[in-house]
Amino acid sequence: MFSHSITGQGPDAKAAGEPGLRERQKLARSERILAAAGELFNSQGFEHATMAAIARGAEVSTPTVFNYFKTKDELLLALVLQVHYRTRKRVSAFSPAASADPVESICEFLEMYTRQSLESISRQTWRHVESTRIRMPGSNFVKRYDALSDEMLVDFRDFVAGLPDAVPGLNVAGLETVAGVVFNHWSALFIELIRDDTATIDEHVDRLQEDLQVVLTAVLPTA
Repeated sequence: MFSHSITGQGPDAKAAGEPGLRERQKLARSERILAAAGELFNSQGFEHATMAAIARGAEVSTPTVFNYFKTKDELLLALVLQVHYRTRKRVSAFSPAASADPVESICEFLEMYTRQSLESISRQTWRHVESTRIRMPGSNFVKRYDALSDEMLVDFRDFVAGLPDAVPGLNVAGLETVAGVVFNHWSALFIELIRDDTATIDEHVDRLQEDLQVVLTAVLPTA
């Protein structure tokens, strides 16, 4: 978000680092391309969406699309980045009530990951992302995607580490290790969810909560 009105073109605006007209036009064009790509990936499938069709949807030329994104994989990664940063912004503002049950708090936090992930990117598109991780483990796409997963894990560990303050008496021993185990289990359940078009997010959350009740028994305060 710009800190000043986009119409301000005076010296003060430039000194403050406000993007000029050309930069704003490039940003708007990039966002149109991403929106068109996301719509086509979700409706037609990643394999069937063409750069030419994406260009038509964004109302730009095909060479313009290639000027911004060299491949469809770059487009897909940019969409994943969008979701990632939206999710990080949302989870950073989440704070459970002091009286909240820790398992429910953790599930609510992880549920935000799930819902945000599926808000803009369909299950079939996520299936392509996950299959790419298997088919091309050393690719730049996978390296950058895995870096995003690492950031998510750091955010989750920080959240779990703060739970003893929100839930008095919570056993903090081994919390970092437990957070990693829980996050990996959520990741596995997320893959199960995107593989099954009939499964609901609510069912996914219920399963997660049941499993975590068992996993977290060792670190929950005893009666």
